[in-house]
Amino acid sequence: MVNSSDFQKAVDSINKSSNVLITTHTKPDGDACGSAAAMYETLTRLGKKCKLLFPSPVPAWYEFLFTEKPQVIADDTAAEKPKLEGAGEVDLIVVVDTNTYKQLPGIETFLKDNDKPTLVIDHHATGQSIGDVELTDSSAAAAGLIVLDLLKFADWPVTKKIANALFVAVATDTGWFHFSNTNSRVYEACAELITAGASPTSLYRQLYQNFSQERFRLMVSMLSTIEFFLNGRYAAQQLTQKDFEHTGAGHEDTENLIDQCQRVSSVEAAALFVELKDGRIRCSLRSRNTIDVCKIAQQFGGGGHKMAAGTYLNGPLEEAKKQVFEAFKEQFEQLDGK
Repeated sequence: MVNSSDFQKAVDSINKSSNVLITTHTKPDGDACGSAAAMYETLTRLGKKCKLLFPSPVPAWYEFLFTEKPQVIADDTAAEKPKLEGAGEVDLIVVVDTNTYKQLPGIETFLKDNDKPTLVIDHHATGQSIGDVELTDSSAAAAGLIVLDLLKFADWPVTKKIANALFVAVATDTGWFHFSNTNSRVYEACAELITAGASPTSLYRQLYQNFSQERFRLMVSMLSTIEFFLNGRYAAQQLTQKDFEHTGAGHEDTENLIDQCQRVSSVEAAALFVELKDGRIRCSLRSRNTIDVCKIAQQFGGGGHKMAAGTYLNGPLEEAKKQVFEAFKEQFEQLDGK
C-alpha cells in the first residue's frame, strides 16, 4: 500500500502545478486508459490545463473514456519521429500504469532531459523509479486502484465519468474479475465506483460485445493458427502482417485475443506472437497462475505480472516461437520437479 506521506507529496505536486502532461505506456490497455482518463478529469476539474500525450493510439473501444482524445507521439509499429509540441510548457508530468522508460517510446528522452517534476502512479513490480514522486503498489490489481486511493486521500470528488473510467481500469486488469488478483480490495473499490455512478453492464457491452467485423475476422485468423504443446499445457498462436492486410484490422485489435485459448481446460499458459511492420515480433504471455510469465518476459527484456506479461523479440517468427517455447518448457519442468 502507498503511505500517506507519498500521497501528500502527490497532492502537493498537483496543487503546485497549472499545466499537466498525462501519459502512459505504449499499447495502452484498459488500466492505462482508465487511469489516464480519470486523472485528466480530476485535474481538469481542479482547474489545471491538461494534455494527454500517448506513445501509441488508444484502441477504439476505450475512446469513450476520454473527453479529449489523446495526442499520439508515434505508433511503435512504424518508424515515426516523435512530436512533442507544447510539451515544454508543462510544469508536471503524470505517468500512469508504468514506471519504465522502455515502455514510453518518444517520451523517454523528454522525461530524461527536462527538469519538470514527474508523478508516477503504477502497480508493476518491474519499475525503474522514473518519478520524483511515486505512488507504487505492486499488491494493487490495477493502477486504477491507486488513482482511486489518491482521490479519496485528497477528498477530490469521484464523478460518474471518473467512476466509469476507474471501473474499466480495475475490471480489465482483473480479466473482468476472473484473474487471481481479484481480491476484496478490488470488489470494495468497485462497489464504491458503482455507488459513484459506474455502470458495469453498459461498460461490459461497450468493451466485450462491440467487436468490429475486422477485429472478429482477426480473431478467427488467430484461432486457426493455435498449437498445443507440453501435453496441451502450453498454447501458442500467431498473427502475421498478411493477417492484418487480409482482415483490415489494426494492431490495437489484438488486445486480449490471447485469452481465447484459455477456454481450453488443459491450457495453463499461452503466448500470442504478432509480427510487426519492422520485422520484430511482439509476444504477449498469459498464465493461469502455475507459470510466472513475467520471468519469461524478463528473459527477453520485457516485463509485466505473474499471469500477464509481454516482450519484443527479433524475427523471424518461427525463431521467436522456438525461443519462447524453450523458456516455457524449462519453467514447466521446474514446476514438475524434473
